[in-house]
Amino acid sequence: MVSRRKKTSRKPIGGSGRGKPTRSKRQTRLAAATIEASSSARVGVASEKAEGAGVRLNKWLAEQGVDSRRKCDEKVFGGEVSVNGTIIMEPGHRVLDGDDVRVDGVKISVGRRLYYLFYKPKGVLCTNDPRETDTRVCDLVDPMVPSRVHTVGRLDKESEGLLLLTNDGDFSQIITHPSFGIRKTYVCYINHAITHADIERAREGAYIDGVKVVPESLRLMRSSKKGATVEMTISEGRNREVRRVLARFDMRVKRLKRVRIGNLGVAKLKRGSIRPLTKKERDDLVAMARSSSGNA
Repeated sequence: MVSRRKKTSRKPIGGSGRGKPTRSKRQTRLAAATIEASSSARVGVASEKAEGAGVRLNKWLAEQGVDSRRKCDEKVFGGEVSVNGTIIMEPGHRVLDGDDVRVDGVKISVGRRLYYLFYKPKGVLCTNDPRETDTRVCDLVDPMVPSRVHTVGRLDKESEGLLLLTNDGDFSQIITHPSFGIRKTYVCYINHAITHADIERAREGAYIDGVKVVPESLRLMRSSKKGATVEMTISEGRNREVRRVLARFDMRVKRLKRVRIGNLGVAKLKRGSIRPLTKKERDDLVAMARSSSGNA
């Protein structure tokens, strides 16, 4: 008699991904101790436009971890937020350094800025939507950080690799804005053989959403009858652009991994793990972005 092995379903990393992620008090304490012991920056990156003009109230509240930007709008419209003793019902009101901001009478303290590098596993979504049933980045990350952070840019569900996480909106804007070009390097696994001639054609770039995207570098790492490995560096930020550029030249990507953002590499960072950025790493990224746009 032949026995049959019972099939077991594999649970996604981090649970179902439904609702708002939670962290225990112990996890919060450990995460806070880790960031305090690191050489990560405490103060945020002030954008030149915001200096002296303050920060929008809804943005400021979201950055302090009160809630999502949309929920913060609702709190403002609902008359729950006061600034210096006056109820403010305009989300665009500018919050200045030293302002006393309260929600339902509770003073909101300015939290320290957080900057992390995270290795997103394949199958995990870059969204905070509580209705999502698949595992989200926040489901994995929230137990490892002292307060709420968001992804800087995105990786699609089927891709893996490096993501920046922060609660600093100015830093996020600098890194993701089209006028700032941070180089990102990807290793692409192709499910068929390709040649150096194919690489030469792809180096010319392709039109994506009406804009020509040209790789900053593209090289063939290996190729065989079973498949090929390609490394591409690009500074654009369009949806699934690496897959789409290669697809224009009949290169079908079966696996994609982001291995570098600026000078930050994937070495020693395991799948699903996180580490704080040092202040120097944060500042180097900002300097690189501003230099590429001519705003250094």
